[in-house]
Amino acid sequence: MLANVDALLLARAQFGFTVALHIVFPVFSIGLASYLMMLEKPWLATGRQVFIDLLQY
Repeated sequence: MLANVDALLLARAQFGFTVALHIVFPVFSIGLASYLMMLEKPWLATGRQVFIDLLQY
């Protein structure tokens, strides 16, 4: 019985780790894409060098 509880605990820990990564990485990707879009749009509208400098770094 103890081996089953240990395996269940490990399986739950693995699932929790997987779910946590699947939440963090898409949020980071969406946020980064939005940030880059917010830098490129003013550059396209105004042509100011400061926006493209921020976008490239």
